[in-house]
Amino acid sequence: MCGVLFRLQFKKSLKDDSFHKELWNQLMIRNRQRGPDSQGELFKSIQSQLFTIDLTFFGAVLHLRGPSVVEQPLTENDEQDVLLWNGEIFNGVEIPPGENDTKYLFAALKMSHKIENDNEEKNRILHTLQNIEGPYAIIYWQNSKRRLWFGRDCLGRRSLLWNLPSEEEDNFILTSVGCKIPQISETSSSPYFAEVPADGIFYLDLDKMMSSASWEPFKNFLVHYKWHGVNNPDNNESSYILTLPFGKVNDILPNPEDLSQLPASSDLSNSFIPAISPKIQDAIDRLIEELGDSVRRRVIDIPRVGLIQDARVAIMFSGGLDCICLAALADRYVPKEEAIDLLNVGFENPRIQQIKKNKKKIISYKDNSIYDVPDRLTGRQGVEELRKIAPNRKWNFVEVNVPYEEACAFKPEIIELMAPSDTIMDLSIAMAFWFAVRGKGQVASLNDPKIMIDYESKARVILVGVGADELLGGYSRHREAFKQHGWKKLIEEIQLDVDRISTRNLGRDDRIITSHSKESRFPYLASNVVSFLCSLPMYIKADMRYERGIGEKLLLRHVARQLGLFNASILWKRAIQFGAKTAKMTSENNKEKGDMRVI
Repeated sequence: MCGVLFRLQFKKSLKDDSFHKELWNQLMIRNRQRGPDSQGELFKSIQSQLFTIDLTFFGAVLHLRGPSVVEQPLTENDEQDVLLWNGEIFNGVEIPPGENDTKYLFAALKMSHKIENDNEEKNRILHTLQNIEGPYAIIYWQNSKRRLWFGRDCLGRRSLLWNLPSEEEDNFILTSVGCKIPQISETSSSPYFAEVPADGIFYLDLDKMMSSASWEPFKNFLVHYKWHGVNNPDNNESSYILTLPFGKVNDILPNPEDLSQLPASSDLSNSFIPAISPKIQDAIDRLIEELGDSVRRRVIDIPRVGLIQDARVAIMFSGGLDCICLAALADRYVPKEEAIDLLNVGFENPRIQQIKKNKKKIISYKDNSIYDVPDRLTGRQGVEELRKIAPNRKWNFVEVNVPYEEACAFKPEIIELMAPSDTIMDLSIAMAFWFAVRGKGQVASLNDPKIMIDYESKARVILVGVGADELLGGYSRHREAFKQHGWKKLIEEIQLDVDRISTRNLGRDDRIITSHSKESRFPYLASNVVSFLCSLPMYIKADMRYERGIGEKLLLRHVARQLGLFNASILWKRAIQFGAKTAKMTSENNKEKGDMRVI
């Protein structure tokens, strides 16, 4: 994981540029938070008869792969290419075990220089990026052709923001994270950071820009290769097709004989288990295999930077279905002598405390009962289940308690980090992620569970269960779609969710989590897992004929039971902002809605 930052400046005058200098300094500070192990800056200057263009590259590295830190920006003097890489390669590029992926990716990209045909050279670069299995944001300067390649993986799991210049004095900026705009310049409009679309790979053609009488509009010099498309309609430079690593959701409707017979309503309870046909059992086994392989790739070979007793892997842990399955699978691949941190966050809700005070119940801020939010209670149940199936593992159940005053104190920082995401819903989720991943909390004493000991998680890799609901039918709107229009509408709703994974919240989550110099990894969004789940008939993954707590994410519930997690297999879906009680934490305005903008 890294912070990557790039700036292109047009130099036609000697006007005061204090605005952009201050902005650049703030962006470097923010990106340094993401990469504490090394930081570097590199400058290039390109001249034409009309103007000069300055290029600045900055990289901050969080060391998570290989025996030693590979500093960024990565360059070699012979061809002067430059790579800024924020990602993980779990497959698709040949990397020897225990080696660093950055330098092997750089070597693979530079292989394109050996190809004389320009189109084939571009195709080679696109082919390399398409084959990467793993999350990434990349900035790659191809010096020989004066092209700046950049983009994000097809699911948008890593953040990359841009500012497209609206006037000549403005800068073109790419950055992992934004910052407060220092001031409004008299000669330049305030830079506006937006997510770089995760719908393809871009390059900026500086040769074309340098030979142009005018650079406006800036987008004229951008070439965009889209996933599933050849390229933009007005771009006929290449015939390369970027192909997604997974197909469409299986849209075959179930036959009556595919569906198990519903029992009488009197027989339905939380402990009811729908019948498991041989086809469903095969899907259970395959999902354990595919998801297990995804977890394995994400927890092995993590460099140790702390003490031997420090956990190297942590899990965002509510005790719910998605995260507890990841924990059970991680136990198979993390060395048995190592601890695994389970990060469980709870917020003090001032409105609830006021109600208790009005009832004359004495509230002590040293009493953890004020943090017994729904996710805390299911989290405690979940860790006990894990201790039963893996009794020799040290499971650190980290109770992260967030007082109302502390939440308010860090709110401006979190709002700045999550931008350009800007809704109340964004804030409530971002706050839960920010405090949980910070990892400062308490764990119960091994000698006396009633004694709580201060604890801070040092794990740099955080497993997150994002993707399970979208792929397996976990949202209430999926149940409503089935209720209103049956299987066809349910399939369409799941397809819609899969299609928009890259445009939703993963960039925001990356900016929040990595501000603590830690990295999020999403096992449910590995290409092999997404591809497998999309290929399955819908009735195997979810069957909304059954009640809540049974039918949604049916396949994952079967997986949990096969892993020995019966209690977790019957839990309902609960979003983190409600489970941790960050939703509507303030009592000033009870009419706030999740899609309203943060003021």
